[in-house]
Order: sequence, then C-alpha cells, then structure tokens
Amino acid sequence: MSRRAFFFPHSLEPAQKPGAENTAGRVPFEVTGTLLGTEHRQGPFWIMADGFFDPLGEPPGVVGSYQEPCVFSDPWGPFHAFLRLDGTNPASEKVMGTGKIIADSLVDTVSPGDVIIYGKTNPNGGKAIKEVWVDTVLVVDSIATLPVAESEAPPYTFALASDPTLPGKGTGAHRYSLADAEAKGVHETTNRNPHRIIRGRISKDADAVEKLTTSFVPLADRTGGVCRVLAVDKGHMGAAWGPLLEFFEQGVFAKIKGVPRGGWIAEFGSFALAEALLAAVVKRSGGHQGMRGTVAIPPLSPAGGTKRWNPRTARVFPG
Repeated sequence: MSRRAFFFPHSLEPAQKPGAENTAGRVPFEVTGTLLGTEHRQGPFWIMADGFFDPLGEPPGVVGSYQEPCVFSDPWGPFHAFLRLDGTNPASEKVMGTGKIIADSLVDTVSPGDVIIYGKTNPNGGKAIKEVWVDTVLVVDSIATLPVAESEAPPYTFALASDPTLPGKGTGAHRYSLADAEAKGVHETTNRNPHRIIRGRISKDADAVEKLTTSFVPLADRTGGVCRVLAVDKGHMGAAWGPLLEFFEQGVFAKIKGVPRGGWIAEFGSFALAEALLAAVVKRSGGHQGMRGTVAIPPLSPAGGTKRWNPRTARVFPG
C-alpha cells in the first residue's frame, strides 16, 4: 500500500491578554533532545509546541492538562491521544478526502508509515493564503488502544491502571498526556470504545528525516528573543505552491455542510506534495537558531522542567 499524508489544522496563537482566557496554542519551549541535520547536539534549543503561556514566569511555555500531539513523550515517540479522536465532537473529527469525507476519525484511516502534518495557514480559512505553518510531523508507527472500563453506553471511563504496558507515572508520556485520562482529568472519559491513539515512529538514522521514516519537530523561528512557528511561503515552495493552495482550498477548508471551525483534517491527494512541503520546512528549520536544516526528534524534555496549567481552575490571565 502506498504511503499517505494528512494535514491536521489546530490552534496556532493562544490568547495572552490580561483578563482574557488563556487558551491552548503553540507556545515556545526551551528543550533538550536529539537533533538531526547540520548540527548534532542535545540542546538546549527552542521549539513551538502545544501549551499555554505562563503569565507569571519564564520560560513562557507551560503544558496544559495534556499536550497534543505529545512531544514530551518519554519513553515513547510522539503520540496523539485525545484531541479530535475521542468522539467529543464527531463533526470535527471527520477526515476529508477529495471532495468527500473518507473517515470518521484519523485512527480509522491511517496506517504505519503514513505522515500527519500539524499546523495552520496564515490567514486561516483557505483564501489568499500567504504562509503555511508547521510545528510537528508525526510518522505513524502504530495504532494503540487505551483501555476503558466496561460500560453499557458512553461516556466510557478510562482504566489506564489495568494496562501495565502503558508508560506509568514519572514518565513524560504519562505526565504530559495520559494522566489527563485519569479521574478528574479533562479527558477522564471517552465516547469511543475502543479508544485508539496514534503513536509516532522515531529514528535517529542520518537519512530518516529525508526519507520520512521518523517523526520530528521543526525548530522555532527565533529573532529578537521572540519565537514563532516555522512557516513557508511561495518563495520556499516554488512550483508546488499552487497545488498546495489548491489542497487547502479544496481539502482543509472545503465548503461542505458541517465544516468544523478551523478546518477539516484532510488527506493530501499526492504524497509527493506533502514531501515537497516538508522538504521546504526542513530546509528552513533551525535557521534562526544557527542550525539551518536541523530538526528535533522526540521524545523531548523541557530544559529545566515546566509547570502545568489547569484550565479548570486557572483560565484567566491576571489583570
């Protein structure tokens, strides 16, 4: 079976105004981990990953009740556990193909070796796109099942303690993601049984990024002390820019009844187009940190640790 590629649009810029709700988005983290490319060192370096701004401390990134996709994922590679997979909002979980819905959820259609590209466009919405942002690339390794307690009807309670093969307390995978499926977590129940998650493949081979046999995280653009998600535009994509815009207009932002806010999860009609996008991303990655052509291979760790932001108890920035 030939490889397939998907684009997963998600929140890019979190709210960060005094008195406003602090919402999740891509925020800067100073991290350590494996780098592949022109430089080979452990760090520290900067990435943009799922989290919240810390209104009272430094560095600015803090992890919420869970990180999606989870790149602070030791001992696993990166993985996708809850967001738009758990039946909370079935309309937003559907996967768009060429002009039609092809699956109820990513876990129903991806196979090992497929590639999921996480990011957004600027502007959002499919019209007059100037840039395509990419913060995480997950190469599917396997589909795993999180155990749920027996129940006659949803929502089903998770029963993580019943599976000794899952990463336990003290691991990054549990602390930064799976713990949210325990009692009093934001994802303590699921509407899907079995509840399946996507685990990412990792490799440190020198050609793993070029061949897309490893998941990776582009390094953040960082100028003047300000970080942003790496973006590519027409100048970086060349002849592939036109087909890429067509993909976003007819796939991610397709206008059919029930389109979710922010765009569909969409399959690329051509794997070669996804390869062209990622080649441009890799070429630019690390350029603002003196390591052009370098990407990070999860699992990553926050340099010096990080705090947690609980959106149930502290949603608003201090005024």
